[in-house]
Amino acid sequence: MNTRTTSIIAGAVALSAGAVGSATALPAFTTAAKSRTVSPTTPQATLAQVTVGRHAAFDRIVFRFTGSTPGFRIQYVPQVIHDGSGLPVTLLGHRFLQIRFEPTVNGSSSNAPAVITPRFPTLRQIKRAGDFEGVITFGAGLSKRAGFRAFTLASPRRIVVDMAH
Repeated sequence: MNTRTTSIIAGAVALSAGAVGSATALPAFTTAAKSRTVSPTTPQATLAQVTVGRHAAFDRIVFRFTGSTPGFRIQYVPQVIHDGSGLPVTLLGHRFLQIRFEPTVNGSSSNAPAVITPRFPTLRQIKRAGDFEGVITFGAGLSKRAGFRAFTLASPRRIVVDMAH
């Protein structure tokens, strides 16, 4: 084996190890509140799309944004309350996550439905609970109190919320 071939193999092993390392860098599943703050000078993000998915060990919600990635706060609450009206948001499930983003607005051509009802093992339903003064709120109805994690991705800008089965 010549030196060049050895370098290519070593590079491939390093890339493979890097990919594994980044996959294990995801946050742990816990029931504690999760948050991300942004600078007051961060431009307002625009919510472009909300999608859900079911995986072997967790259910996933993906919020896609344009412009910037907003701050967030995700926490268990006894009941999700609609921003502005103060009325309770009715959700399928027995436990509830409140998911708040700011600064953000709902895009005029947004593909973000007001209600998604996947009836997955943990994620039963998600509903928009407010779009008021630069804050967008969602409620997630879960079948049980489960550990969850939240993290951001770039290109496109996304905030991901995974709920363990």
